[in-house]
Amino acid sequence: MNVSCRDNIFVSVILPAYNVEEYLEVCLESILEQTHSNLEIIIVDDEYTDSTGNIADDYGKKNSKINGIHKANGGVSSARNAGLRAARGEFVVFVDPDDWITKDHVEYLLHLQELNDADICLTTRLFTKKGESQEEKIIEENISTEAAATLLLSPDIYVGSYGKLYRRQWLLDNELWQNETIYSGEGLHFTVKAVQYTNRITISNKKIYYYRRNVAKSATTKFNINMYINNEHSLNIIKEERIIKSFSFDTMWLLFRTHLFINGVIALRNNNVKKLYQKEYIYWINTIKKDRNKLLKSRIVPLKSKVRIIAILYFPELWGKLAKLKRVVIFKKSV
Repeated sequence: MNVSCRDNIFVSVILPAYNVEEYLEVCLESILEQTHSNLEIIIVDDEYTDSTGNIADDYGKKNSKINGIHKANGGVSSARNAGLRAARGEFVVFVDPDDWITKDHVEYLLHLQELNDADICLTTRLFTKKGESQEEKIIEENISTEAAATLLLSPDIYVGSYGKLYRRQWLLDNELWQNETIYSGEGLHFTVKAVQYTNRITISNKKIYYYRRNVAKSATTKFNINMYINNEHSLNIIKEERIIKSFSFDTMWLLFRTHLFINGVIALRNNNVKKLYQKEYIYWINTIKKDRNKLLKSRIVPLKSKVRIIAILYFPELWGKLAKLKRVVIFKKSV
């Protein structure tokens, strides 16, 4: 497939950076190697406590494309918003600094945008495992607002601000900022809300983003109940703010919450804090029970999701052990 380079289009790549000294250089090098060279790189230092800011400043001195912003710590949403305010590109791309991107990342997203003059375009697949191959058949299609919002809530896609291209002025005109009251689930909220404001969305299954699933600080952090509470808060805001009225959307929203609560139940058991957070445990289990019949009967709920629901309710100890083993495998095989 021949991809149009569209060299004249200026793109802003925004990196919210906080204590990522171990990964930042790999990420920056992947952006500097882009086949689409007409871009700026905005690194938003969210008041680091390691050498993140120093690395960003050093790169900025060597390359005029890099613009470093230093700000008081306000969380990842605040950092992305600061980057968006400073951006000058016609389009913006968000990259998490502990990940990295393929050389044609920006070029390919611009190609998708051109197919339908889209306000948003995105890829539904990522590189997550060592030695992982590209999709055998690349599928590019224009989809409706309802289909996009439903897809983003489905268990078939990793959801975040990454892997997407946004028309900058369109974001500003619709006041589509990231919600700074959300620190977990902020990418889900932002993308689900954004796709509802346009009828021009193009998607592809091509992998153009390397997503790390073994970041040390994430893998070793002790159980944090607030992460689950905040994720539910994000989901509730999504439901309150939704524009579309759709049975599929509502079902996927319910399924997403169920998966969140299943993960919470597993985390409580595997971290031996079930008794400490008994109130949350009971609430999560009872909510899963309340919603199970609707989800188990639904034709659009994947079989693997139905298995998870049944397993956590009837075989929680076994499912918890399997989940722990799976996490070990994911950590070892991650890109």
